[in-house]
Amino acid sequence: MIKKTITIASLLAASSICLSQEVVILKSESQTLTLGKGKESLRCLVDLKFESFRYSDDRHFLIFKYIDKKYEISRYTDFINLSDAYAQCHQTSKIRVVRDPAGDNILDLNAKGNIYLTHLQDMYKTGGQTLAFRTSIAVKRLPSLKEIIFPFSIRKNDTESMARKRMGHLPHRISYDPLTITDAVQVISKNGKFIAPAGIWCEGDKPYEDVWSVDARRKISAKEIEALKRKNIRCEDLF
Repeated sequence: MIKKTITIASLLAASSICLSQEVVILKSESQTLTLGKGKESLRCLVDLKFESFRYSDDRHFLIFKYIDKKYEISRYTDFINLSDAYAQCHQTSKIRVVRDPAGDNILDLNAKGNIYLTHLQDMYKTGGQTLAFRTSIAVKRLPSLKEIIFPFSIRKNDTESMARKRMGHLPHRISYDPLTITDAVQVISKNGKFIAPAGIWCEGDKPYEDVWSVDARRKISAKEIEALKRKNIRCEDLF
């Protein structure tokens, strides 16, 4: 019994140490990263020539900024989970990034919810050969990268009137600039269960106005908001 107790205690201690050893970036160059975990460091080749990167809000992912050579514009379409990056680098000294299949700019990713949000500005015909820009948000599942369809999700074959109707579910203007997205952008709750596609401002009069439930794929109800308030869960606690 004593031996079993010691063994279990040792395993728990080892597990605690492993969990506390988060992967961090020690150094960054144009196509290499130096990863650190505990006392170990690894120099890794990334299969993308990137300009820079930013962390996801939960600090579990890196989102890479690179120059799209075809259009000569900056994009945030590639990402990697830090734990996956460390495991890959440990095995082969290389990191294989994941690219959003639609080429949308990534706003944020969340490990607990296994989701990520993208921001896309595409061109569409308004009549004849006249073109205009359209902004949309997509919610996607990890690791499949498949889109989760919400009422505001725009489909490829939507007419302009249908697209406007769908976007009408997000009353606030979506104005993210892919080149100036910062870690301060809040679109996914800490627990990954809620999203704020147009961004959330907890200091506003109605902070929960545009908050959606990922599981239900709808805006959270007044009843749910009251339940959060009764539990003393503030907007800042959620996001």
